[in-house]
Amino acid sequence: MMKKQIILPTLLLATILIGGMTGCTSSKSPDVSQGGDSGTKVSDTNASTTNSPASNTGERAEKRDAVRKQVEAVLTPDQVKQLSAKLQNGEKMRKAVLSLNLTAEQKTKIQDIFKTAYPHRKGQSQNNS
Repeated sequence: MMKKQIILPTLLLATILIGGMTGCTSSKSPDVSQGGDSGTKVSDTNASTTNSPASNTGERAEKRDAVRKQVEAVLTPDQVKQLSAKLQNGEKMRKAVLSLNLTAEQKTKIQDIFKTAYPHRKGQSQNNS
């Protein structure tokens, strides 16, 4: 008698849980592809978004070179050598520049260069100082 009292609620709960799980995967769910066109639209959207950054790599490289030249114009010859070595070792530009022994005037000029070149990165130059 005791086992029937435990088994019945357990079966009822299992049925409710399984029913709830299958309800989540119904065809009304936005994540489920409903054949034909919906699957191709998703892949077309992904293809166009993945191609756009690749097409800008040349522009981005030119921008990085321009920023590097501006920064090097502010640095001493020794600092330029240190920066080149750090960049060749794979260190990021901002981190490499800020790890140099910069004067207060150099820091200000370089932060202005970064702010102008990368306006979407608000506050990062203050966090690294």
